[in-house]
Amino acid sequence: MMTLIQKGQTKKIHYLGSQAYQRSKNYSQPSENPLNDSTFPRKKRPSCSNTQSYIPRFSMSNTIPQNPPPPPPVNEKVPLLPTPTAEDHLKTSCGNLITWLGGPYAILLQIASPSIALGSCTHSRFRTHPISRFRRTAAFIIAVVHGTEEQRNLICNAIKKQRLSPPHLTCPIPANRSKDSHIHGPNYTANDPVLQKWTAATLFVAGQKTHELFSIERKPMSREEKEVLCQEFGRFATALDMPLEMWPGSLGEFERYFNEELQSLEIIEASKQVADVLLRGMELPWFLMWALPVMRVLMAGWLPERFRVAFGLPDPNGWAVWGAYWVVVRLIWGLNWLTPEGVRVLVESWMKRDMATAAEDIRVHGRWMI
Repeated sequence: MMTLIQKGQTKKIHYLGSQAYQRSKNYSQPSENPLNDSTFPRKKRPSCSNTQSYIPRFSMSNTIPQNPPPPPPVNEKVPLLPTPTAEDHLKTSCGNLITWLGGPYAILLQIASPSIALGSCTHSRFRTHPISRFRRTAAFIIAVVHGTEEQRNLICNAIKKQRLSPPHLTCPIPANRSKDSHIHGPNYTANDPVLQKWTAATLFVAGQKTHELFSIERKPMSREEKEVLCQEFGRFATALDMPLEMWPGSLGEFERYFNEELQSLEIIEASKQVADVLLRGMELPWFLMWALPVMRVLMAGWLPERFRVAFGLPDPNGWAVWGAYWVVVRLIWGLNWLTPEGVRVLVESWMKRDMATAAEDIRVHGRWMI
């Protein structure tokens, strides 16, 4: 109860529940218990027989639908949406610096295909221009994941056009091929969708490998995460004109495809020559020369035995190689754990800017400028 005094008149306001009752009168002596004052108006309570029609004025029942929709059947399957979205999974995977460490592993798996080995042997420039070759590959990946439609079209078309250019001599020309021949010979074309499928598959497997070994959580991906990423990595093949129906429809189908392909690959002499260039012969700057022995140690532990022997890598079961391998793995994991988030964002921003610059150069000059 509160009392207001206006010009000698006492106005008393009493609050009863949600109703405000007011009485204005000159009082000489206030009531001891105003709530019991018989002069206050009273509302008649509803009878028990009419409780169904009685809804309090400020009841929450006024906002609840009287006839809510029935709940879905118990046996109905509600589709589960990944959190974050599938696109965010791919952006997170490619935005992680450790994912790029799987590049040599993916390349060695790719060149185990005779067709890709011949194309790389006579066409790729990664022996003499490894930094430029990496920037072009990174520009393609970033364009597919982060780029606009125009940037993707410019970079993907430049890649397809580049494959029709005269060859670069990364390794000696095979005896059955002439120096002036292009890489699209009678039994091979660089834009073959089967090869695009295998290339995207190796990127997916390499991404899983680096995540399991170097991620801060140090745990493998869940089956659901692998399922989402498996479908998203197919975009790297469809961006280069592979039909969407060629990509495996599920993770189980992808695993069967990858294992069968791995067993059927024939490592030819061109594959060994490209691997030797990648592992021992790249002309890196002096401050990156440490990367070659580190790469050889990691590949010795990752590749299947048939591939490891063919590419001349040491046995990882020896105590020296085994010790070096785990030292490298622990060192990379520690560096990843210590890397500030600002450095990761800065590197990712630089790669996006480099991709945008490459796309603009292609639009203006009609070719790569890196």
